[in-house]
Amino acid sequence: MKALCIGRSDYNFNAQVDSLTDVENQTLKEVSECAGGNGVVAASTIGKLGIETYLGSVVGDDTFGNIIKKELEKNSVHTEYMETAYDKRTSISLLLTKKDTKEKRIYNIVKDKLVLKKNEFQMSPDLVYSDGYDYGASLAAYNKYNEKITIINAKICSKEMVELCKYCKYIIAPKEFAEWVSGSKIDFDNSGSLVTVFSALLNRFVQKEIIVTLGNKGALYILDGQIKVMPGLTVEPVDTTGAGDVFGGAFAYALLQGYDLEKAITFANIAGGLSVTKVGTKESIPDLNEIMSYFNQKYGVTQPVAETGPETL
Repeated sequence: MKALCIGRSDYNFNAQVDSLTDVENQTLKEVSECAGGNGVVAASTIGKLGIETYLGSVVGDDTFGNIIKKELEKNSVHTEYMETAYDKRTSISLLLTKKDTKEKRIYNIVKDKLVLKKNEFQMSPDLVYSDGYDYGASLAAYNKYNEKITIINAKICSKEMVELCKYCKYIIAPKEFAEWVSGSKIDFDNSGSLVTVFSALLNRFVQKEIIVTLGNKGALYILDGQIKVMPGLTVEPVDTTGAGDVFGGAFAYALLQGYDLEKAITFANIAGGLSVTKVGTKESIPDLNEIMSYFNQKYGVTQPVAETGPETL
């Protein structure tokens, strides 16, 4: 089986700090670094789990771009659809995590918006996954492989992202995107708010499989007309950066294995939960044995949120 991913590449510096409000007076001595970006992490997850994976992305003509390609290849991700923008720079992200509360702050240094110039993917993937960052390349791939498994991880609140959602069978909607599209806020103390937001997405994206990711609260989905929450994994978080992309990559892997929707969400939920126990983005991706040790224990008994008939959504 083969997967084609399209998404953003950047280079990450990760540091644990005592304070997020007094950073200028701190010397960042313990800094880890690795390839990052939504597309890189998702593709690396799929590749690490054993699927032949290709990434369509762009890096700058610099040391960071070269390291990203090398790290992808170590995770069995093919890079022939990656382009080097010779007159531009690779994006950089500085990720700071407060040691005691695990609160996070991200500084993105984006000198240039990097998008693919060539969208003719000469391959036959079984699945297409995109983070929506590169609208043109994503649309081209969805149109070309419309009979395959198509997934979007809608991490950007934009009209282009909404448009791309129309071309996919599976929509992973982070909480922020779900609230933006629905115009409503999620209140975890009010199950009715979950129904309101999810119903709005169903009305906006007809005949799509929608999964709303809720961070450590798990994931929201619908099965047999019943809206459910898949609880998050109970772990001690160290660094939550990249967990949503690990979730997306693991979900893609599970679909390629023939898992039904609920099993695929369970598998992805475990992968995303395990990833927050390690520092870094790509470096935090769990291996298959780690995930399966939880999965085989039938983790994640689903909790009904509300009974609803399809006609009322």
